[in-house]
Amino acid sequence: MPKASVAMLTRKCAIPCILLALLGSSCVLASESCFYCRGINCQRSSYQATEQCVDQLDACVSVFEGGVIRAQGCLERLDDSWRKQCETKAHSRLQCEICVSEKCNNISPPQLSCVQCKDTQDEQCRTAPEQLAAQTCGIARSGRNLCYASIRNQQVERGCSLTLADQRTCLADINCQLCDPSEIEHCNAQPIEEIEETTSTSTTESSSTASSSSSSSSSSSSSTSTSTTTATTTASPTTTTTPTTTPQPGSAQSLCTKNIPILLLALQLAMYFYASNK
Repeated sequence: MPKASVAMLTRKCAIPCILLALLGSSCVLASESCFYCRGINCQRSSYQATEQCVDQLDACVSVFEGGVIRAQGCLERLDDSWRKQCETKAHSRLQCEICVSEKCNNISPPQLSCVQCKDTQDEQCRTAPEQLAAQTCGIARSGRNLCYASIRNQQVERGCSLTLADQRTCLADINCQLCDPSEIEHCNAQPIEEIEETTSTSTTESSSTASSSSSSSSSSSSSTSTSTTTATTTASPTTTTTPTTTPQPGSAQSLCTKNIPILLLALQLAMYFYASNK
């Protein structure tokens, strides 16, 4: 077969192959999807939705405001106000994380990164955490992205705290510290020392014992006071004294008493004269 014919046949076969490759590429780009949410749904950990991007040149985006997730989806379908701010970066509190692969918008922006390590795997996690590079975190679905550093049984661990339950648990632990990466870069790269919980427990028990002793003393004092009051009441019974009536000089009773002898004498004289006349 002539060489010219072979070259022409090769070109004819190459054209369909290139077209198929382009069509396949277009289909892949057109079928790109992103994680999707708007408003309050972004704060629900159980909410999982995706959005199909129409434009083959579109990208996925996650919008954060003040460290809190506000929207996710395809960039071209984002609300106009947010999309313009993401493209121009005109809003200081607005952070947009844009990526161009399938469902890639599931991480926080670099500004919310945390040091993530365990000293059992890397000694620098304890001795020199400031020399470790911070890594991007997932997206907090209930509140804000925070970083933590904890120590237990002399083992240090650092990472991202993305749920309110984890954050409450850390706050309740004397050997766990939380910080906001949007305020301080690599905020959980600070040295941490374990605090003995037994000291706190002993102090609490001592305070409780002292409080109980104080209550007992107060109760004893109250009982003593009650006993004293009862004894005083018993020792001083109420007695009723009947006053003695003494006739006052010049009173009717006093005059009657003085005139009794005179009256008797008058009665005898009357009886004498009566008998004589008879």
